[in-house]
Amino acid sequence: MATAALVFVPLWWVCAGVNLYIGVKTAGYSVAEELPVLLVVFAIPTIIALGAWWGLRSA
Repeated sequence: MATAALVFVPLWWVCAGVNLYIGVKTAGYSVAEELPVLLVVFAIPTIIALGAWWGLRSA
């Protein structure tokens, strides 16, 4: 499970990047408008995954 939490982070970064791309290309938002969304979409699950990794690494 600890390894899965670490693998999740870069995969989630790619998914968040795709979300940014779709928001810019399809929805017509600017990159400046989408960056805060990217940070929230990426940061919250990443913090949870890293917390899980931290808790599971010694178990």
